[in-house]
Amino acid sequence: MTQVVNGVYFLSNNQSNNIVHKLPVWKYFEKKTNGNAMCKVCGKLLRTSGNTSNLMGHLKKLHKLPSPSETNLKSPNKKEKAMSSYCTPGIRIQNNIDDPEPQTQETANSSNALPSDVSTYTQSPSGSTSTSSSVTEKFMKQPTLEWSLNKISSFSSGGQKHIKITEAIVYFICKDNQPFSVVEDIGFKKLMKEVAPLYKVPTRNTIKARILQRYDVVSSNFKYFLKEIEDITITTDIWSEMMTTKSYIGVTIHFIHSTKLCSAALGIFELSKSHSANYIAYELLNILNLWDIPKSKILAVVTDNDSTMLKAIKENFGENKHLRCFSHSINLVAEGSMKKVDGLLDLISKVRNIVKFIKRSVNCSDELRKLQEKDGDNVKKCILDVVTRWNSVYYMCKRFLELKEVVNQIVLKHINAPPMLNGQEIENIKQAVKILEILEKVTSEISGQKYATMSLVIPIISCINDNLSTMLPTSRIGVEFKNAITDEMKKRFEFIEKNYLLSVSTILDPRFKNIHFKDALALSKHLRFINSSINSLSSTVEDHLSTDSSDSAAEYGTTDLWGHHKNLARKSIKTYVDKTNLGNQKHLGPEITMYLSTPVSQLKTDPLITWEELKPMYPLIHKLATKYLSGVSTSVPSERLFSCASNTISKTRNRLCGKSASKLIFLNNLDDQFWLLSE
Repeated sequence: MTQVVNGVYFLSNNQSNNIVHKLPVWKYFEKKTNGNAMCKVCGKLLRTSGNTSNLMGHLKKLHKLPSPSETNLKSPNKKEKAMSSYCTPGIRIQNNIDDPEPQTQETANSSNALPSDVSTYTQSPSGSTSTSSSVTEKFMKQPTLEWSLNKISSFSSGGQKHIKITEAIVYFICKDNQPFSVVEDIGFKKLMKEVAPLYKVPTRNTIKARILQRYDVVSSNFKYFLKEIEDITITTDIWSEMMTTKSYIGVTIHFIHSTKLCSAALGIFELSKSHSANYIAYELLNILNLWDIPKSKILAVVTDNDSTMLKAIKENFGENKHLRCFSHSINLVAEGSMKKVDGLLDLISKVRNIVKFIKRSVNCSDELRKLQEKDGDNVKKCILDVVTRWNSVYYMCKRFLELKEVVNQIVLKHINAPPMLNGQEIENIKQAVKILEILEKVTSEISGQKYATMSLVIPIISCINDNLSTMLPTSRIGVEFKNAITDEMKKRFEFIEKNYLLSVSTILDPRFKNIHFKDALALSKHLRFINSSINSLSSTVEDHLSTDSSDSAAEYGTTDLWGHHKNLARKSIKTYVDKTNLGNQKHLGPEITMYLSTPVSQLKTDPLITWEELKPMYPLIHKLATKYLSGVSTSVPSERLFSCASNTISKTRNRLCGKSASKLIFLNNLDDQFWLLSE
């Protein structure tokens, strides 16, 4: 058996013999005791004396076999002897602390091979003997006892290797939403035994304590980091967890750091009382105090259109700092418009019934898949809409139109199937989907949290109206649906240019400036506000040198959402300035006047990066721009937070209390730069 002493491997005599027997001369001899070997040809016993010279001489002289040089049996040279000494009893082979398990005699005999760390002799075509490249000079010297002991002790509690592995397990549990008990699972223990046999896996209680310790360290560091941030936008929403039947309020924050829009989830906090406006405001302020965020740093608070939430924010932060979720408002536009069109909801209901019939039947689902495979198409499934999921009606109808031929074949085969749509009804669905496609693209565009979205609202509304005006539906339902959406857009966004947060951020975005404004009076008012803000700024502006890029706006295919903006941008390049749309210029300073007189930037450019380039030219506007471009315009980050919460508070973690869940969610959403992982 292989022996391990202080992390050093020693081979037994039997294992050493197996290694020596790999020399070709041992094909003719059998190893005996006391250093003797018996010739398999004549049965004579010979002394080996620790080498094979007597054996090769016996073969050559007595049995007239070819000489060792002719049969590649020549003795090892000096270097090969040094390599061979690695495999003699008592000589150390490669010390692998991470995998110290000895090789059993059964394994050695069955494989008839050495461990991968030990060199073996190989024969080249020319007759020379070479050694495996896996053995290097660094293993020629036996390590010191102190080195071996230190290597082993690094896996013990408090050792460097032990700390790194434990921190990696903590990261794995937090980022992948794993239960604490995963460290006690059979598969996990097997994995760790193979990866690091000397590592003792901590218990679930130990891991939980380490996670809480990590939260204390990271949250403290994050609080200190937030003290340097001047402007913060928060999003918040309320969510009810069905498994524990508890309500939580979630809060996310968004800010600019080194020309990059960053975000973090402060966590979810349990609500124990009725959701009144005063109670919600009280809890929200407590959360901000917990993270040492003063109200003066809050640029905007983004919520949905719930009346209680609107009242809570208005009374505690002011109406000017509140933004209604733009994505939620667009969804209300779609829902309200569909209700106004006679027959549209019934048509959508017919599609829904067909989709339900196919999804509930295994046979129909199999037929759907086989028919697509037969036609050589990519296999797609029907999509069923969800009341609480935005744009789900659009996705359901769009997929139905893609599969209408195969769906028709399935429906005709089953007498209990709901009636299939006729040609006119399918045309009505096509036109409705074409109109809903605009709103779906808007929702996808505006819901990002890695790029500035507050400055997108006014330009997107302008582009929606332009896209609707150019559409020419032919059916009654299509015409009425288009008019209904136009009316709903006007109802909800007619005075959107009066919102100073959205207007100022749009003006300070180099991609848009003032080209989308239609209310000259509102524009003039916002320009004066920007001018007065510039005058109040200090002449000394901090310099930020980072050039990290955030995600830019996405491109789309069939419907060009930004087509209207591109036309306006081309006009601004030709004329340099629309003098009728600058407001009252005589009250503006030189910086803002020069800024507005230059063409807009390309749509794909990142406004934060652009402002770093424009900083030497417009140092005061730069500081103001980095403030108002730090905001988001939707509460989608809070919605995503609750999706993360539903993964955190799962069936395997249903005993998590609210505080522990909040800490796990914070760590799950935190950027790696704040994790302070040990190297």
